[in-house]
Amino acid sequence: MTTRKHESPAGVTRRARGALRRQELVEAAAAIIREEGPAAVSHRAVAKRVGCSLSATTYYFTGLDEMLAEAGRINIQMWARRAEQVADEVENAPPPSTFRGVTNAILQACLPPNEMLSTHYLQLLEAATTAPVAHAYADGRARLDDAIERVLQRIGISVPPALVVAVVDGAAVSALSEGRDVRETAHELLQKIL
Repeated sequence: MTTRKHESPAGVTRRARGALRRQELVEAAAAIIREEGPAAVSHRAVAKRVGCSLSATTYYFTGLDEMLAEAGRINIQMWARRAEQVADEVENAPPPSTFRGVTNAILQACLPPNEMLSTHYLQLLEAATTAPVAHAYADGRARLDDAIERVLQRIGISVPPALVVAVVDGAAVSALSEGRDVRETAHELLQKIL
């Protein structure tokens, strides 16, 4: 490990611990956003989740907006990684031979696990009222769309990823609000556009 000129190894260790603590705080804020929505993120809530002092949350960030923006980046990157994993799997296997196989691949790339569906869509709607999170989601959207495009190309679908995501998201919101199965509703609607 290299150190800055005139900096002791202890200074490097202190910086490394600080970087880890900051990352821990951002990840806690990201989890709160996913579970409860952006409005639930506060310095106090993050400190409680991490088990640190309130002053630690204000030390590492210029303000709550910076923490929210970084937490939003973590979330959109996590969703993009999930879609990229699906794209990797689809690209390394024979293309699905049934329509159900095609839509299953799309839904794996677009949707979180079943137990997270309602909180996922609630926090997405709330993100619109929290500018730092909304901007982070918008900035990271291209990576998510690129992964979904890879899935679509491999399964031979020439529909823009933004349209597919809109249909899946619309199906999810409709199904959740009407007490229907999200994945079945999305399968039905995808069948109409693919």
